[in-house]
Amino acid sequence: MWCEMCFLLIVIRTSFELQMEKNKNMEESRGSKFICLLLGVCSTAVRSSLAANEDLKVIFQWSQVEFDYPSESIRQADINSGNFMPGRPAPIDVDIHYPSDNGATKVFVAIPRFQPGVPVTLGTVSNKVRNGNPIISPYPSWDWHTEPSKCKTDRIVSVFRVMIDECDRLWVLDTGRLLEEIKCPPQILAFDLKTNRLLHRYEIPSSQLESRSTLVTPVVEIRDRRNQCHNTFVYSADCQTYSIIVYDLQRQTSWRVSDKTMYPYPSYGTYNIKGDSFDLMDGILGMSLSPASLGGERKLFYHAMSSATENWVYTSDLRNETRFKQDPASSPGIFTTYRKNRGTQSAAEAFNKDGILFFGLMSDVKIACFNARGDYGDRKSTDIVADNPVTLQFASGMKVIKNRRGVEELFVLTSRFQKVAAGTLNLSEINFRIVTGEVDKLLAGKSCKVNSQQNSIVYPQAGDSGRYSSKPQGNSYA
Repeated sequence: MWCEMCFLLIVIRTSFELQMEKNKNMEESRGSKFICLLLGVCSTAVRSSLAANEDLKVIFQWSQVEFDYPSESIRQADINSGNFMPGRPAPIDVDIHYPSDNGATKVFVAIPRFQPGVPVTLGTVSNKVRNGNPIISPYPSWDWHTEPSKCKTDRIVSVFRVMIDECDRLWVLDTGRLLEEIKCPPQILAFDLKTNRLLHRYEIPSSQLESRSTLVTPVVEIRDRRNQCHNTFVYSADCQTYSIIVYDLQRQTSWRVSDKTMYPYPSYGTYNIKGDSFDLMDGILGMSLSPASLGGERKLFYHAMSSATENWVYTSDLRNETRFKQDPASSPGIFTTYRKNRGTQSAAEAFNKDGILFFGLMSDVKIACFNARGDYGDRKSTDIVADNPVTLQFASGMKVIKNRRGVEELFVLTSRFQKVAAGTLNLSEINFRIVTGEVDKLLAGKSCKVNSQQNSIVYPQAGDSGRYSSKPQGNSYA
């Protein structure tokens, strides 16, 4: 119930930004493979404004994922034993780290072990290539990925998504699952990206999990950057138990929160992507934290993958452990669902600094934007920023990153998961990609772009968006 991403390195330069400019006019082939669940019926969701769409540029692409083995003999031994099955590993997430000391840029990819033959579940894109495929170096080292079923202290079993915070920490959500079984306690790890050393480890209590728990998406909220980043909360989506695990770093404790807005919709359990169809029912997966620039309390935006709705909740409510101590589903009144919807499934989503939410459209194979100052799905605040039926299939990983020039960039990991599900993936074609574009260029002329007149807009409050309608109203921007 999961999967996604990447192929063929276009050009590797010391500067990641030069890399993007170099590949500006590159042709993109078909590609896309996704992995964390659900699929649903689709319909046209967003209509683009008259402005032309800024195409996202391919910076890395793969026909199949390769790993940085110490030697060719060790690689072959892994193939012989079945530990590495070329063509099986499918990345689903990406994150980028631009070091403040002008060190080398790191491009992270997450490759969950939802099928056999995946020797590494988290790595960085190296400057090596094998048969045209960028080689992935295991992070932080090979030792963390070997013999995952033995549950070593220093282990990373299976990762769907990661998040880099403002404190140069890489947060890794390890679901502990090999194939269909949880082999090791799920855990939250934080690495210091300056030293690549482990800073924090937290094993999630079994009382907050179920046998089908699949932890797929971490979102990090830092509440005291001046105090050594100690006051930090991590919100982790469990897409199979339809809940969020809230982790308090300072108190070293966690609790579970659940609500029906985190459930999938049966009517969106069938996915239709470029002529391929398959079924999956997965809950909460896409999550992103509203920026402080929106004012007031911060909100966690979220949606189930097999759904067409968008929801939000104040993080202050999620951080109130007392609410959920006795019952994870105790507070339905704090969750809000927008009246209008996107008309198709979506996986990852990401906010920029101005409160513009980017998200993929599964059946339409497009990237959309939403100005959180407005109403979700309304043509005045929602638009299409990228449209490419080849390179934007199954957008499962998405981040907005500020580069060394202070410019925001959107990074998206796409793949051909529909081919994986159907067993028709062609390893002679491009199957996984990382694409990118500058946010300002993507938003130019779009209705979701922030303008000076919007500074005084009143944001929707709890209850204003019509939560819990039995059937979400259709969108008005199709």
